[in-house]
Amino acid sequence: MASCEDAQHRKPRLNRKTLFVLGAMNLIDCINVNLLTPYVDKMVSTYLNQSPQSPAVAHTVGMLIGLYSLCEVIFSPLWGTFADKVGRKPALLIGLGGSCIAPVMFGLGTSLPTIFAARALDGFFCGNMGVTRTYLGEIVDESNEAKGFSFLALCFSVGLFVGPILGGELVFPAERAPHIFGGTIFETYPFLLPNLTYAIFAAIAWVIGCIFLEETLPASQRCSCLRRRAPSAETVELPPAVGLVRSTSGTDPSGAPTRFVPDEGESSVTAPKGKRYPMELIQTIVSYCGLSGTTAAQNQLLILLVSYEKSAGGFEFGPRDIGFLQNIGAVGLLSSQLFLYPKLTKKFGFLNVFLLGFCMAHLSYGLFPVYGLFYDKDKYGMWRFVPLGCMQFMYTASTGMMFPTAFAFINRAAEGLNRGAVNGWANSSGALCRAAFPPASAVLLSISTSWGPLGRYLPLYIVTVIAAICLACSLPGLRVINARSAINARARSPAAVAPAPPVALVPTSLEEDCRNARREPLMEA
Repeated sequence: MASCEDAQHRKPRLNRKTLFVLGAMNLIDCINVNLLTPYVDKMVSTYLNQSPQSPAVAHTVGMLIGLYSLCEVIFSPLWGTFADKVGRKPALLIGLGGSCIAPVMFGLGTSLPTIFAARALDGFFCGNMGVTRTYLGEIVDESNEAKGFSFLALCFSVGLFVGPILGGELVFPAERAPHIFGGTIFETYPFLLPNLTYAIFAAIAWVIGCIFLEETLPASQRCSCLRRRAPSAETVELPPAVGLVRSTSGTDPSGAPTRFVPDEGESSVTAPKGKRYPMELIQTIVSYCGLSGTTAAQNQLLILLVSYEKSAGGFEFGPRDIGFLQNIGAVGLLSSQLFLYPKLTKKFGFLNVFLLGFCMAHLSYGLFPVYGLFYDKDKYGMWRFVPLGCMQFMYTASTGMMFPTAFAFINRAAEGLNRGAVNGWANSSGALCRAAFPPASAVLLSISTSWGPLGRYLPLYIVTVIAAICLACSLPGLRVINARSAINARARSPAAVAPAPPVALVPTSLEEDCRNARREPLMEA
């Protein structure tokens, strides 16, 4: 058992250094996703030589943004499987290395085919989000998973703040600072500077990850194609008639996530038969898909609606205005993760916080017709930012309650399975929704605009209905996982794991013998 203790000592734990490394990688991924949102409509309209209000521009913007998600659909499961076979650290570093190259190619593009090709290459190196959540899921338990996943969301909020700044402030540098950038490469390629700056940040994060990140997947489990984990030193094989499986607490030294096995009448986690995942895992992924798709669609609709010209009853926002609005949203997400989410989950539980965030998010966007009354710049000036800013603050704070909870629930449901593959498929499914929803919402917006001034807001309510349907389909699985986690948390409490008092040497039943067998490895350790 000494080797087992050494393995436990070497296994990475949730600490500040690990959180910093994972947070830096998550920050880079977030910047990569929203870096182009402040200027993408201007970029596309420039290459198409059409107005940003043109339906062709809206369709092309939706396809360009959705292309990254489409690549995630294809390649996320491959990166998840790669992480299960080779290791978490190599997968993260390779993906981050690609993020250093593809954005530079995107900034150097001078035509739509070029920027589409660069965006597709960037989407190929898309596995970091799923692998990061896999890594974090292997070093947390119920006692600290809110802290871990909320920190990733915190870094995500910082990325929401930094991304629009880079995209909105550094685009067209020769026009804003001709004495510095005039006559340079940045005048020839006006979209290069924000992408080059991001690539430098990605390179720094790559160096940090290469030096400080520890591997969580043991060498004995690499290059394995099996879904079910190999038995560890703490695994106890019991007669199948008893129906018991291995029993530990936390994460075992081999890297296989395990849980305390409840007594009769309590829920337990079992590996799926064949190649099918448990129904509660599928339902949890459905909730994540609905959240990802509707959030992407609502962000897309926001950008298009505020970009409408004044003559069409729009705010006529440019890249800097959109970037400022997104920064307000980043502050809302940051505030949610620092002050609301940890306290709310501790007091009300993960599931209730998820439902609260759902109601707040769709309520804030449902009032968009009211915000549209303040579109006139000459009449309201800077005051027109107030309703939009409050909406964006409330919306991002609400999504900050939902995304960390969805990540935690997926990792809870993935126990007993290869986490990398599960998170890869979850990320792929969510990316499919992120790729499909924005173009569909843009097409619906172009159609509904002709139905009158209020017709443009119809897509927002259709997105809300779709989100409600996804939530209704996934709620049973979320409740099962939430109840199961509560049982496991009580099982890990000091009262539940206190050593049993000495007993007399009397004959025991088969069931009692099996229960004693479960405790023997822990007693020997």
